[in-house]
Formats: sequence, C-alpha cells, structure tokens
Amino acid sequence: MTHQLKSRDIIALGFMTFALFVGAGNIIFPPMVGLQAGEHVWTAAIGFLITAVGLPVLTVVALAKVGGGQWCYSYPWRKSAAA
Repeated sequence: MTHQLKSRDIIALGFMTFALFVGAGNIIFPPMVGLQAGEHVWTAAIGFLITAVGLPVLTVVALAKVGGGQWCYSYPWRKSAAA
C-alpha cells in the first residue's frame, strides 16, 4: 500500500527540514565558535559540522529507512525494554 502525500504535507515537511538544518542556532553559533576557537578554528569547524549537520542528516536518513517516526525507529528497543 502506498501513501500519497498531499501538497500541504510536502510543504510542511519542507519547512520542517529547513528549520532542522538552518535554525537560528546554526546561523549565530558558528561565528561565535570560530571566534572562541582561535587558532583551532578548523578543529572547531569539523566538530560543528559533525554535530550540527552530520547528526541531523543521519537522523533523517534513519527515519526514512525505517519508514516512520520515532515509534517505528525505537520499536526493537521498546520490545526488549518491556521484557
């Protein structure tokens, strides 16, 4: 069974994904980190890219792979935790 998304749902998902990756923290925080890092600016940039870009992308891919939300993703752990 395939589920067809409505245009309204696609727009809402687009805004949600945009807000996930380009929130106010991702606009304000990187220059502050770069300033405070001093000569270690590239180490700070790599750490920021891993945590602010890499982890959200990994989350979106994982949720898309299981085909649902947090309940589909956490099902194996919920089953073993209840035992």
